[in-house]
Amino acid sequence: MASIARLLAFGDVHGVQHLGILRASLRTVPPDDIHAILLAGDIIDRGDVSGMELVLREVTSRFKDVPVVSVFGNDEYHEVEDYLIKNFNYVVWLNDSVTVLKAGSIPIGIVGSRGSLDKLTYWQSKNMPQLESVYRRRVGVLRKLIEEVNRVADVTVLLTHYAPTYQTIRGEPEKIYPYMGCRHLEEVIRETKPDLAIHAHAHNATVTETTIGLTRVYNVSLPARKSVTYLTVAPRARLLRASGDSKR
Repeated sequence: MASIARLLAFGDVHGVQHLGILRASLRTVPPDDIHAILLAGDIIDRGDVSGMELVLREVTSRFKDVPVVSVFGNDEYHEVEDYLIKNFNYVVWLNDSVTVLKAGSIPIGIVGSRGSLDKLTYWQSKNMPQLESVYRRRVGVLRKLIEEVNRVADVTVLLTHYAPTYQTIRGEPEKIYPYMGCRHLEEVIRETKPDLAIHAHAHNATVTETTIGLTRVYNVSLPARKSVTYLTVAPRARLLRASGDSKR
């Protein structure tokens, strides 16, 4: 009976671009040691859906029958979302939604989303200006989803593509921080206390781990870390986390 959940996480493979790093680093992880694999977006490159099959082949050939959970990144263009969901239906796709898995006897609740940005990129402002209101609204949506999952799971994970803090994108030019993540989510994390917050997107980050309140935050960008990220987490008291007690 598992008392610790063991997770494998990565993002920013970008199809063939970082496939070699992925392949090599997957070989360092024992295949029978993982409860779930979390994909933090930009698995494909610029909407090229062929990259998803390449990446998932590497993953599933080594980790048979291990659940794979994914969020969309900015390179999983909105117009290819339906294709990915339909053609890779063994992946649990989360898009401002949740899933609950079992790691042995431990219920793991995963809240998944692209995440939010503090400022629209130039392309977004010209082509999808409606995203500004989507990003603002999403902060509240993720808060509610985490609170819901805290009530039913012993381990809660927030999985996004964009960073939920600027702390784990340090190493990128400071002027682009608002285009890479959302500081408003720091307050959400501090108050809702998920066990883990996992993201990608910051390829050049030199700080890839931090803590916000009780929550461990990881940037699992493959080009930043040069490896997949192996995480372990023990369940915390569900009622205490949901109560908002900040002393623990």
